[in-house]
Order: sequence, then C-alpha cells, then structure tokens
Amino acid sequence: MRFKTSYAVSLLVGLLTFEGLASSERIGDHFWPTPNSAFVEGRPLAHFVQPTESGRLNSALWGCVRNSGSRFHEGIDLKAIRRDRQGEPIDGVFAFDAGVVRYVNREASKSSYGRYIVIEHPQWSPGMVTLYAHLRAVPESVRPGIQVEGGQPIATMGRSASYSIPRSRAHLHFEVGLWLGAEFQKWYDRQRFDDRNDHGDFNGMNIIGMDVWAILQALKNGVVSNVVEFIALEPTAISVTFWDSQIPDLLLVNPNLMVNFVIPENHAGWRIDFSASGLPLRFEALSRRSHSGVMSTSIQIVDERLARSQTCMGLIGAGRNPGPSARLNSILQRLFID
Repeated sequence: MRFKTSYAVSLLVGLLTFEGLASSERIGDHFWPTPNSAFVEGRPLAHFVQPTESGRLNSALWGCVRNSGSRFHEGIDLKAIRRDRQGEPIDGVFAFDAGVVRYVNREASKSSYGRYIVIEHPQWSPGMVTLYAHLRAVPESVRPGIQVEGGQPIATMGRSASYSIPRSRAHLHFEVGLWLGAEFQKWYDRQRFDDRNDHGDFNGMNIIGMDVWAILQALKNGVVSNVVEFIALEPTAISVTFWDSQIPDLLLVNPNLMVNFVIPENHAGWRIDFSASGLPLRFEALSRRSHSGVMSTSIQIVDERLARSQTCMGLIGAGRNPGPSARLNSILQRLFID
C-alpha cells in the first residue's frame, strides 16, 4: 500500500507539473525561469516577485535587502501564479539556458534551499551555473549529467526548505553564479560548522552569486544579449594582491580566468580583480620579483562606491586604509585552500 500511495502522489505531482508548465518567455538569448511573463512585459515588481513576510518588494531581490539591510540575499524570489485546489503552486520551472545538470537535491529537509537544482553553463564559461531552489517536485529524468535545453521544463515551483515557507509565499529562488571548484569539503571542514555538508561540492556556499537582478534588467532592456556580455562589462571593485604560489581551485575549473599566457618563473602570488559581489573576475600570476613588501594580502580599491555598495557583505573593512573584510578573507581562504 505504501508503494501505491507513493506512486499515486508522484503521478499527481507529475501531472500538476505538466499542467502548470505553460511556456517560458525569451529574455535576450536566455529564458525566463517561470511561466509568469510580467517582467518581460515590463510590469511592476509586485506582479512577479515574492517578498518576505515584511511585504517589502525589494526583499525579493538580490543584495543587502533582508533584515533592514543587514542580511544578504543571493538570488531573486519569483512568485507563483497558478495553484492547485490546496493552494500549492503548480507553475513549471524552466532552464535559463542550455547546460548540464550538475546536482539535484531531492531531500527538502537537508537544505535551506529545500529541493534544488544546479545547472552548469560551460558555453558561458566553465563553472558558471544557475540554481533553482524551493522546488515542489523534480522529475526523475532530471538528474546529474544530463543535458538540458534553454526553456526546457525541469521542475515544479514550491516552498520546500529546511524551515517553513507558508503556501502564500511559495516561490522560485533563482541564482546565477560561479562554482568555486572541487575542494569545497576541505574548506568546509576547517570552518567547524555545526551541520554536516550533505551536498558535496554543490553546496550553495560553494557558489558565489552574481547580481541576478542587474543581469535580468540588462537583458530585458537590451543592454546585453546574454550573461557572457554582462560578465564582460562587470566592473572591478577591488584588486587584491595575495602572496601564495598555489593554483587556486577555481583556475582548475576555468583556466581562462588567468590573464597570463603562462605562469611566470619564480611564481609567488596573484593579483585578483573582484566585482562588488565578490565574484573573481580575473587572475594575474605574479613572480617573486613583484613582491616588494611583507604583507601577504594587500588591497587596491578600484571603485570605492562599488567596494562599499553591499554594506552587509562588503569586501573591505572600515577606515582610511581598509583591509579585507571577513567575507573577502573567507573567499580568499576558499580559493587558496591547500
């Protein structure tokens, strides 16, 4: 009887998935990840984002938008527009672009993301990913290693999480980010977190989220056609010189991020350009001859407004000669885990 009940529930959710699929809208070269066309049509925020309990619409966006600006939100929360008789969402979720499914978490209680999918888009740049969270159901056909097309249905929107999300606030949490590589567990173990890592190298903490709200607006307004063009225009907030000769895990994923053709003789460190969100934009390998000081880490502020723009997750400390913030130190520790 348990098998029959489980099968019936799976079949029902599957039918709801297909009922709620509708179709995705083009946004530049990509696809809007839900059936709601309000953003593409230029309608106000209230028509497509799902705010927190506060009711403030900007709480659904990317950045320091939670808890009166003290808490960072890595993605954008998109509201449900179709529901079943119990009030549960039946909206389909669509792949933002073609890619390879790298991870599927089907156990809602094991992550604050609930059920979630990570898709890599190597045609953008190796390690660039999109993440789809709080899903109600993920078809068995969507599994790690499969190829998906842009606009392809991959899941049903929901409210799954390790905490309680009310029916009224069911939504899709959507991110665009950079996966930092395969040595995540070593970094995680050194942080002495209370919880174990149930998601391997595709734990959300191993992905640095880009400003997805800025990306979506740039696509809709025709400023760029795709994410690759957006990244190319991403300005540098700070440049960090870090004296460590090891090859960052991220460069093993994406060697194109290194601006040198070859690593120089007597290689001793790196100059790394970061965006305002902490995204590593480029790496320059430095020789020992360049090391004139004794500091292991030094910061050049390229754009102070950008460097201080996300106050809750800033890259630099306070003062006239600021050092790296706790967030930047954490990113550097992850990049150079030995």
